[in-house]
Amino acid sequence: MKTSKYGKLFDIRHLPMDFGRLVCNIFKIGYRTKKLDRNGNKYKRKLRGGAVIVSNHIAMLDPIALITTFLYRRVFFFASEVVMGRGITSTLMRGMGCIKIDRTIADVEAMRTASDIVKGGHLLAIFAQGQIQRSGNFETFKAGAVLLAVRAGVPIIPVYLSQREHWWQRKVVVIGDSFDPKEKCRKKFPSMQDIDAMTEELLSEMKVLKSVCEAACEYKK
Repeated sequence: MKTSKYGKLFDIRHLPMDFGRLVCNIFKIGYRTKKLDRNGNKYKRKLRGGAVIVSNHIAMLDPIALITTFLYRRVFFFASEVVMGRGITSTLMRGMGCIKIDRTIADVEAMRTASDIVKGGHLLAIFAQGQIQRSGNFETFKAGAVLLAVRAGVPIIPVYLSQREHWWQRKVVVIGDSFDPKEKCRKKFPSMQDIDAMTEELLSEMKVLKSVCEAACEYKK
C-alpha cells in the first residue's frame, strides 16, 4: 500500500480520523504550538512517508498535542484495552486511528498491525515511557519503538512536549532529527542487545530535546 508525499488531506476511508483532525483545530488554537528543532530554531520541515514518532508522555491530552503538531498527516496510536473499552467506544477509537494493545503480553497482532501502518506510509506515535510521567523525566524508556522501526524498516522521529504551567502559555514541541535504526545498526537481524543499544542512543537524543524545550520555556518566562 503506497501513499503520496503526505497522503490525501481527507479520505473517505479515514472519515472518523479526519473529522477528529478537524476538531483538533480547536486545540491548535488553544495550544498556539511553537515547533522547534533540536538546535532551538523554528521547525520548518514536513514529515514524509512512514515513520514512528517517539514522544514523552506528560498528560492525557498528549495524543491531541501530537495530532495538532502534525495536523497535515494522520497519526495512529497504540491504546490499552482499558482505554479502548468495548462496543461503540472501541469502534470509535479504532476509527480515530487507535490500535488496541495488550500491555501484559508481547502483543504480536498489535505490532503486526502497527508495522503494516507505517509500511503503508503513515505515522504511528508511541509514548516510550509506557505511562504518564508528569515530571518530564525518563524514569522508564521502553525498547518497543526501536524494535517496531527495525522490523518495519522506517525511521523514528523523536519529539519532546512541554508541560504548560498555565493554560494561556504556548505549547512548545521540539522535534528532533530522523533517527534511522538501519543507519545505526547494519545487521540484517539485530539482536536484543543491538535494540537496547539503539534505545539508549534514542533516549540520549530525547534528553537533548528536553534541554532545548526547557531552555525555550525558561526564555518565555
